[in-house]
Amino acid sequence: MIVQRIQCYHYNEAFKIPFHSPQVNRLRADSVIVHLDCGSHGGGWGESAPRPYVTGESVASVLALWEHAFAPVLFANPFETLEDVEKLLAQLEVASQDRGHRAYHSALGAADLALIDVLRRVGHLKAQQLFPRNYRQALRYSVSVPFVDHAVVEKFFPILQARFDKPVFKLLLGTDSEVNYRRMEQLRRLAGTAGEIRLELNGKLTRAQVLKEVDRVRPFRPVAIEQPLPANDIQGLRQFRQESGLAVIVDESLVSLADAEALLAQEACDIFNIKISKCGGLLRSRAIAQMAAQAGVECHIGTHVGESELLGAAGRQLARGIPNFDCYGGGSQVLFSRMPEMTPPARVPHREAAAEEPNGAQAAPPSEWASLGRSALRLELRPSK
Repeated sequence: MIVQRIQCYHYNEAFKIPFHSPQVNRLRADSVIVHLDCGSHGGGWGESAPRPYVTGESVASVLALWEHAFAPVLFANPFETLEDVEKLLAQLEVASQDRGHRAYHSALGAADLALIDVLRRVGHLKAQQLFPRNYRQALRYSVSVPFVDHAVVEKFFPILQARFDKPVFKLLLGTDSEVNYRRMEQLRRLAGTAGEIRLELNGKLTRAQVLKEVDRVRPFRPVAIEQPLPANDIQGLRQFRQESGLAVIVDESLVSLADAEALLAQEACDIFNIKISKCGGLLRSRAIAQMAAQAGVECHIGTHVGESELLGAAGRQLARGIPNFDCYGGGSQVLFSRMPEMTPPARVPHREAAAEEPNGAQAAPPSEWASLGRSALRLELRPSK
């Protein structure tokens, strides 16, 4: 098989509920959906959810990589097996670096998913080849609580709690201590004494400021904090972990295999936040999870706000296939819903099961892509004759 055509779409479906975080006030999805056409062998779908503040990529940079670095490699190299795909991905990485690109992991993730999808659809790949064991069917979910009005939290909390079956709640903190305190107070009251609450800061404050914020909300018993310091401050993360008494989760600090090695060597964290799009695709995310397992580090399988079910299905496959699973951060579907009109299905994580993703396989293009068409097509490439 060989790729004969590449189509890249911009998926930017508007949210019904805005998501305000320390990095951005996000109002819509912002993904590149990729389709690889292999002629009579069919094709496969992939997705990149580029975030400038995470991997340094944007929709424009991803499209440029596909046109100038990825396409020549994919048009010239046939593939039949998972080993061939791994070699192709290594070639794509080299091609990116040769062109001076250091930010390419999200674009690479779309290639990973699309090539794997091709193999799956033609019967050259079984789920057991990716993950020999399914460790769990039910997934524990993590739900982020963004910067929204207290009344909104009060209104929607029961729906979220029912929809995700006793999730872990992750409270995004800002720079205003009083606001942080009031939001944490509300969340603890709503979650009850048994609810697990984590904090998220995205590396926006100094270590001294973060410690102060943690002490301020400590009476409400948070158990972990995500990315308390800037991404490249590995030594600071190690020191903070020793001082704070909280489990440290790394997100922006973890993009590549080299990042994982450095974090483990410095004992700078307790939990990896692995995102398929951030970490270069399913295969590299699996490799990072394997490294973490050997070091006794758990893995939170995260998602980018607004990513589609293509990445979501791959994330859940990873979450079920690793032994060192912490929880799954998928909740993007909520952002596209009119929450008051939702009828929360009972215990979603315990019922989402194999009917949705047969044998752990990647999901088909989701229904919300119905709007994709020529108007959303940003790039169409064929081999030059």
